[in-house]
Amino acid sequence: MTATVDHETNQPLRLWRGVVLPEWLDYNGHMTEHRYLQVFGEASDALYERIGVDFANAEAGAFFTLETHIRHRAESKVGTELWTETQLLGYDEKRLHIWHRLYNVGGELLATGEHLSIHVRKTKVEPASAVMLSEIAKIFESQRDLPVPEGTGSVLTKLLSFRR
Repeated sequence: MTATVDHETNQPLRLWRGVVLPEWLDYNGHMTEHRYLQVFGEASDALYERIGVDFANAEAGAFFTLETHIRHRAESKVGTELWTETQLLGYDEKRLHIWHRLYNVGGELLATGEHLSIHVRKTKVEPASAVMLSEIAKIFESQRDLPVPEGTGSVLTKLLSFRR
C-alpha cells in the first residue's frame, strides 16, 4: 500500500492507494469490515505525515483517533484496486475532523469514514505545533469550497426495538 500526494485546490487529498489482499477477505469472500478501518487509518496516517507528524519522535506529539464512523456502501473482492480521498472538515488547535471516501478503480464509492482525532504528546492532550497547525490550515483553506459530505455527523439508524 502506498501513500501518494495528489492535491489541487478545492479537491480532496488522494493519500492512499492499494489492492484488496486475499487475507483481507471475510467468510463471504468480501473485504472484511476491519480492513476498511485499516485503510482509513493508513489514509489518516498519510495525512498526519503530510502535516508534519514525525512517528519516530513521540516527544513531538501525534494525533490519536477518538471516534470513527464507517459506512459501508459496496463490496470489494480480492484484487480490487482501491484509493481514498480525504477531506478536512474542521480543526482547532487540538482536534481534526476528517472525512475519508474509499473508491474502487472504477470510481464506485465503497465506504466512507468520519474520524475525530486529537493531538497528544505522550499521554497528555496538547495543542499541535505551529508548523502542524500551519499545514492543517493550508489544507483546510484549499478545501474550503468543497461541499460538506452527505452523511457527515450521522448516527446509527435506530431500530423500532431500540432501547431508550
